[in-house]
Amino acid sequence: MPSVSSNPVRVAPQQQRSERRLAAFLDAAAALFAEVGYEAATMTAIAERSASSIGALYNYFPDKQAIALTLVNQYGQELEAYWKPLIEQAAKLTHREFADLFIERITELVRQRPAYLSLATAPVRFRRPPAAKKALWAAIGNAFRAKNPSLSEEQSVLAAKVTLQMVSGLMMLYAEAAPKGKDLVVDEFKKVLTSYLGTIVYQEEARGRQPGASIL
Repeated sequence: MPSVSSNPVRVAPQQQRSERRLAAFLDAAAALFAEVGYEAATMTAIAERSASSIGALYNYFPDKQAIALTLVNQYGQELEAYWKPLIEQAAKLTHREFADLFIERITELVRQRPAYLSLATAPVRFRRPPAAKKALWAAIGNAFRAKNPSLSEEQSVLAAKVTLQMVSGLMMLYAEAAPKGKDLVVDEFKKVLTSYLGTIVYQEEARGRQPGASIL
């Protein structure tokens, strides 16, 4: 699967008019990606949907991949904002509560930003900046260590990566599922993540911890 990770915007907008035009291009692209999918959307269609010229669109973006990457970065930041309060409260949550809420946050984003699902399952893999990914791994890993201080930094980061890989798998199956089956997919991944967090990230309960204590 090819990947794209370069800086997507040709020229950063300097004025409000330019910012509005850039936003119009992104809104038009997001609508098309959600409606027809990444592969079927074209630069011409994006320009037409935004009521602008194709030349103006190319002034901002060199190609469709750059537009998609800009949206992926935007959605990634929004998702992290959704997850931030949950991560900060991790020490007070059971592993089941954390798993349920963690997955519910991403399905909420998918409902609000339907283009996210199209891009997450596109044949081109859009890579966020390495620094952004590492920061997210560290944040989730620190939440795990807050519940289980015996975890090493390496173990906690690996657990964070595994958790996010489960999210990627969820997106693939969620995209393929019929409307009535999407809730079933979500429920199954909640079970999987709950089991993983309960047995790998925090194991005191399995070692005979006091009944009723919360684990992550």
